[in-house]
Amino acid sequence: MPKDEKTQSTSKVQNSLRPYNERLLINLIRTDGEMSKADLTRASGLSAQTATVIVNRLVEEGLLKAGKAVKGKVGQPSTPYSLNPEGALSIGIKVGRRSLEVASMSFDYKIVKRLVKRYDFPHLETIKRDVLSNIDALFGEMSQQQRDKVVGIGMAIPDDLSAWEATVGAPAGEMADWADADLANDVSEAFGLPVKSLNDASAACLAEIALGNSARHACFAYFYIGTFIGGGVAIGGQLFNGQHNLAGAIASLPIAATSSGVAPQLLEGASLHYLEQAANAAGLNEESFYHDDDIGAPCTAIFHEWLENAAPQIAFAAMSVQAFLDPDAIVIDSSLHPKLTLKLIDKIRTAISSHYDHRGLAQLNISAGENGLSARAIGSGIVPFLSEFSLESSF
Repeated sequence: MPKDEKTQSTSKVQNSLRPYNERLLINLIRTDGEMSKADLTRASGLSAQTATVIVNRLVEEGLLKAGKAVKGKVGQPSTPYSLNPEGALSIGIKVGRRSLEVASMSFDYKIVKRLVKRYDFPHLETIKRDVLSNIDALFGEMSQQQRDKVVGIGMAIPDDLSAWEATVGAPAGEMADWADADLANDVSEAFGLPVKSLNDASAACLAEIALGNSARHACFAYFYIGTFIGGGVAIGGQLFNGQHNLAGAIASLPIAATSSGVAPQLLEGASLHYLEQAANAAGLNEESFYHDDDIGAPCTAIFHEWLENAAPQIAFAAMSVQAFLDPDAIVIDSSLHPKLTLKLIDKIRTAISSHYDHRGLAQLNISAGENGLSARAIGSGIVPFLSEFSLESSF
């Protein structure tokens, strides 16, 4: 998940944003749920006539749907309007160092169909072939009307994959092609749709903004512990990318001072890659950490050994982020089974409270993320909707 400036590549096909007032009403409903025309008029500041015209047009287009009229104490019955899940669709792609996910998503940000492939390392031509065939398969299950409603494709992908060849155990030279690859453009040309990509940890953070953050934190730092650890920053309900699209690049954070040599980075001790390595060396199934409710004694011992090393390092990163960003919360999620994620968070909290001086800092609020293993795929599927319907211009 280490970040690089190339991660914001876009396709040659460009989306044009819908008129601002349409986007405004759609976002109000997405945030607050069902709303009547009167509710939308008050919340938007538009005139009643303008709001009515826009709502009627969005209903006609199929983006909104009318609910059952509710009779109030005074006046005419009020009709609530909500997003029509079938009003628009997207395709999300998560390219990981160990797995590929391609999913279709409805307008209410729910995954409709997900296809998953696993591999030992991300070989470019294999990934490209599987991405194209999986998108074909998803389109093959759609009607023509549904295919016409696909607004675009989003891609969550680690940065600079060619640099991680040795780390993921790929044969020498087998990942070199990634240095000059433009997978987003290849997919766009194949399907004639806009394709936008972002760092995989940023995509997970985006999913937390859209479908997590139940406490409604206005500003939070986000840590995602996957094959490699990564992060993101959310400010004012928006993903903050920084000047070079590198905000939240916690994998590169040094975890020790040094007067000689190179200081180790957070990714070297706090990534699940090293947990997987230990499991493989012991002849155990690494998938247990992600899918099994009970991982058994051998895997438990290996997990706790990894935890003893990883949790204090993540706690150090959390303290650093708290000092520089002063967020409402630090949200921590992972691709681990939810029970193991909670154990990791408990260990991080213990390390923070036991080993660090908090003077000069606000109370650290360490919260659990809400999307887990699916976070990166969900985020990738949300990107195309933001490209057309977001109030912000960052997508």
